[in-house]
This record gives sequence, structure tokens and C-alpha cells, in this order.
Amino acid sequence: MGAEMSLQSFTRCIPESSVFHDIAFSSLESEPLRLGYEYWKSKCGGRRFPAREDIRPREIATLLRYVSLIKVDGDDFVYRIVGDTIVMSYGVPLQNRRLSDLVYDEPGFGAFVIPFLRQVADTGEPLARRGKVGRDVTRVNFTHCENLLLPLGADDATVDYVLTFSSYVSQPLG
Repeated sequence: MGAEMSLQSFTRCIPESSVFHDIAFSSLESEPLRLGYEYWKSKCGGRRFPAREDIRPREIATLLRYVSLIKVDGDDFVYRIVGDTIVMSYGVPLQNRRLSDLVYDEPGFGAFVIPFLRQVADTGEPLARRGKVGRDVTRVNFTHCENLLLPLGADDATVDYVLTFSSYVSQPLG
């Protein structure tokens, strides 16, 4: 009976739905995300965003575990490169998978990832978000996250890829 009450108390602390909000780039708490943002800005030069070819993995070798490179493929997205931190946090193989296929593994995944990627792909503007995972996302190994989504493209009008830096942590609920 005592264990059952403890489980009920625990589940009451988990929000029904995941909650995310935009944050200023200057408010990024994760050091890898701050470094990733500075790197991306340094590659922009005088452009709105750098091209995929401007990003050199060797230059950000210490950050690669936090990185995803996602190809914009019409209305869908394809994970091309996925860092270890991201793979461990989701517990689902992501590399070379379409986001539209991944929603079958985790329906909540599509509910909060697709709109963020679509926003960056459509506007060409970088995005920083922080969030708390709710009951709508069941197969993750974290409670809180911070994500940086950065557009890449050959010209200033078309986003071909979204470069992400992500930090996932488990914090006490409540």
C-alpha cells in the first residue's frame, strides 16, 4: 500500500502534456548549446544562415554528442547524423529515419518535434526552446530538455538542413 501511494504521488507530479517555451539565446543554460550557437553564428558570415558545407564536424568535435543534423525533405524531415546524447535520451534509433516514421514509435515525439523543425525550416530563423516532458511522451529517458535549432541552406531563402544541439536531463519532479 505504501509503495502504491508513492507511485501515485510520483505520477501526480508529471504534467499531462509536455510544456515548451521559446527562450533567448542568451538564456541558454547548457554550455554545449551556447558553444553550438556561437559556432553557428561564426559560420554565418554576412548571411542569414550558413550552408551545410560550412559546418565542419572536426571544428565542433567536443559537441558532436549533442548534435543532430536533420535534412528538410519536403513536408518531412530525415535524421542524418544523431549524437550519442540524443540516442540515449530517446532510446529509439534515429539515424537515417524519417520523422514521419518515428511518430509510430513515439506519437508524442512528433507532436513537439515536428512543429519546431517546421518553424525553423519555414522561417529560416534559429530557435531556442526549453521544456518539461509530460505524459504525452512516454519513451524518453529525461524529464527536462533544452534545444537549439539552427537553419542551414545554400542560399538565404531555402533551409535544406536543421542543425540541432540538445541537452537532456532528469530533474526531480514536482
